[in-house]
Amino acid sequence: MVYKTENKGKSQRITIIGGRGQMGQWFARELSAKGHQVCAFGNKDWSLAQKLLGDADLVLVSVPIEKTVEVIKRAAQYLKPGTAIADITSVKAEPVQAMMEYHKGAVMGLHPMFGPKVESFAEQIIVVCRGRNDDRFQWLLDFFKAKGSKLVESTPKEHDNMMVIIQAMRHFARFSLGVFLAEENIDIQRSLLMASPTYRQEIDILKRLFAQSSHLCADIMLATEERCEAIVTLAETYSRLAKLVAKKDREALIKEFESTQNFFNQALADEEETIDDLLLNKSFTSEEIDRDKKSSENVLITT
Repeated sequence: MVYKTENKGKSQRITIIGGRGQMGQWFARELSAKGHQVCAFGNKDWSLAQKLLGDADLVLVSVPIEKTVEVIKRAAQYLKPGTAIADITSVKAEPVQAMMEYHKGAVMGLHPMFGPKVESFAEQIIVVCRGRNDDRFQWLLDFFKAKGSKLVESTPKEHDNMMVIIQAMRHFARFSLGVFLAEENIDIQRSLLMASPTYRQEIDILKRLFAQSSHLCADIMLATEERCEAIVTLAETYSRLAKLVAKKDREALIKEFESTQNFFNQALADEEETIDDLLLNKSFTSEEIDRDKKSSENVLITT
């Protein structure tokens, strides 16, 4: 498939491993629309690896979590020292470590905190984990920022610890609620007729969750041992609180609520300032790319 796009600035040759998946296709469309030459690389393309990986300026890894390290190791043997490699999976420690170990060139871990259903990069958060030769990714980070993304810097370890809460436990909590509603055969349509705004919002979130791939949902919950342990702890918290309900222990429930209320009041007191401090509005900027350079056509290989 050929995309005729306007090329402003230097065109990068990009190969997306997993480029036929939903997220890979989404990135391919966005990058090719900017004028970059993007190739999709799939399981059947390893016979073309010398060309599709060896000639790339950037290799972007977008494969299932459990395959990421294996794919990085296999792909690295085809990469030239001048090729940059990054992954966009939701676990960072092992992929970044693998990229650093098996490739001698530029390395960066990226985690887009959104899925392929969003319309654009605008207002979307991307977590950035530095690896090696960060300057090789400057054009890409500038591209994200120009599109309206918010870049947040993290170490791979901190990222993975945060994702236990942000992704794994949240998925489990809503997954559990969805399973409960299904098992109880709740009339969702009827309930929405008399629902509060927050209930409608929760049902909308559940609808989006269960519109995803079941494999992806399971992988997010099971990706690391830390995620599994935290989910078990969350389930134990549910059980402990449910016992208070079963005993009709009003005072204990009030005590639990007020203790947690104090936690959130303190934790979110300086929320806006903290978020502003974390956003990489300055550290990843560079001078504007010359926008008067000659236009060219770019090819997105999807076969």
